[in-house]
Amino acid sequence: MQHRNHKALLKSTLALGDFGCAIGAFMVAYWLRYHLPFLPPPPPGDFGLYLRFSVFIAFATFVTLYSTGLYRLEQPFFGVDDFFSIIKAITLAHLVSAAVGFAIRGRIPGDPLETYSRIVLAQSWLLSIVALTAWHVLFDVFLSAFRRRGLALTRVLIVGGDEFGRSFHELLSQNPELGYASEGVVAEDQVSILGDRLERSTVDEVMLASREMGSQEIMQVMATCQEQRVRFSMVPNLFNVLTSRIQVREIAGVPIFVLDERIFLRSSRVLKRSIDLVVGGFALVLVSPLLAFVSLLIKLDSRGPVVLKQERIGKGARPFTVFKFRSMRQDAESMKAGLEALNESQGPLFKIRNDPRMTRVGRIIRKLSIDELPQLINVFKGEMSLVGPRPPLPSEVDQYESWQRKRFEVLPGITGLAQISGRSDLSFDETLRFDFFYIENWSPLMDLKIILKTLPGVILGRGAY
Repeated sequence: MQHRNHKALLKSTLALGDFGCAIGAFMVAYWLRYHLPFLPPPPPGDFGLYLRFSVFIAFATFVTLYSTGLYRLEQPFFGVDDFFSIIKAITLAHLVSAAVGFAIRGRIPGDPLETYSRIVLAQSWLLSIVALTAWHVLFDVFLSAFRRRGLALTRVLIVGGDEFGRSFHELLSQNPELGYASEGVVAEDQVSILGDRLERSTVDEVMLASREMGSQEIMQVMATCQEQRVRFSMVPNLFNVLTSRIQVREIAGVPIFVLDERIFLRSSRVLKRSIDLVVGGFALVLVSPLLAFVSLLIKLDSRGPVVLKQERIGKGARPFTVFKFRSMRQDAESMKAGLEALNESQGPLFKIRNDPRMTRVGRIIRKLSIDELPQLINVFKGEMSLVGPRPPLPSEVDQYESWQRKRFEVLPGITGLAQISGRSDLSFDETLRFDFFYIENWSPLMDLKIILKTLPGVILGRGAY
């Protein structure tokens, strides 16, 4: 159980750091209120009373952060979702503290304050966000170092002996910084001995990662986990994603499953288009010098046009012309037939990790996704969005099954949920899973998170080839 002690120690360290950051931020805000010359004259304020109030705010911050699940240490890295969780927690903690301060003002013996300064509270809110974010990023560095040494890992047992289950086992085994240590794989025909395996091991969680296991076997695995008091989780298959909007109705006592279609109402389309124009315009101005520099490099590196015009399939399965920086040789398409045996992708996709058709400059701009930047023109023309499923080639669409055409119900995007979740490392089915989830769960906040998560992925070149 030593690994659990390590996790408990890390959780306590994170919580104490949050507590200290919240108190420190509030007291710095108090000091700024009484020393910044451009603020209005401050009311009388006692240091001891503000210090006492800072402890209450710190406690409220800890409770709200705890309720968001940040202390479970389940996320592999500090990301955008964690940042928004911190903002929500700090905002709620300050609102509750302000309400409590207002309710008890003048009712505590020896407390001369009518109320606490609103300017101090506002400054404390901003400083707390900065301080706690910096602390969590720093803590994430230490946590990753611990995990690479095999410490503070969640020990999991994979149920699923098919290719999907084995691949997931290898993923966890090769990447301890994700926070998991795979204790092995239990095949579908070995579910009956799962209970004995759990009794003889120190497994924290059982993960079901199988595409071949039936509902009866899944229920048996869940029951075994409940008996052994081991946490059960499940890697979703395509059906789980497609049923994310299913509602249950009842007719004469019979349950009826109804798929609730919520694909971009008119107001949502107008809002998304407005975001595309504003953010896209700002991005185009920002990257204009880079576009000019890359154009020059491509021209000097190889023969052919700088910008490639390529037919893709967009919303409504209608073809349109997409713009990309040329990253391959001029005769790349004629060479494709001779390279079919090297295709590393499944389904209709065609991808080769070290594609011999790639130019020297092309390899770099493809790695960093710079070749996609001219598609900002397609965004302004209304043919694409900043975020959405990637537009496929007509040759790929010819191999689509009817249910896979759900991708064409929205505008294609420059980046998307699949691009921040693995890019070229994903199979076609996995890409579809992310695309369908995005279509059914779209929100402006989701677009913002995807854009923010795209930036580090592009800079590090993760999953791109």
